[in-house]
Amino acid sequence: MKIIITALLFCWFPFAQAAEIVREQGFEVQVQPFPSTFLTQEVAGLHGFERSRRQALINVVVLNVQPDGQARGAVPAEVTGFSKNLLGQTQTLSFKEVDEGEGAIYYLAPVRVSSEEEIQITLEVLPENAQAIDIKFKHRVYVD
Repeated sequence: MKIIITALLFCWFPFAQAAEIVREQGFEVQVQPFPSTFLTQEVAGLHGFERSRRQALINVVVLNVQPDGQARGAVPAEVTGFSKNLLGQTQTLSFKEVDEGEGAIYYLAPVRVSSEEEIQITLEVLPENAQAIDIKFKHRVYVD
């Protein structure tokens, strides 16, 4: 199953409409929203996510920055946050940890969306044994 989810997430990466990468404290935090319809029914059901044109998923990965400058080795973290649309409607993001072993840990949270809506995403990422990393960015949503 690890191969299916990882392949789906990495295949989507080049086509993502917005991805945020923040490097702080020796960590690289990668945040990427994507449509929940990108997951197969089997994968969505396995992790308890709804596949819907009106729902996106926020994917967060925390990696160690190595001495050579490359980011490798997923790090456990606590991820909290919210999204807000232009009308000021706020949704608390409830992240689910997916640990597939062998250094593959990521955090997924569903968010309700409308087509061509711009949402502001605000996150606090707390890597294990480190200080919190705050991330804030905007993402324009397009539903299929």
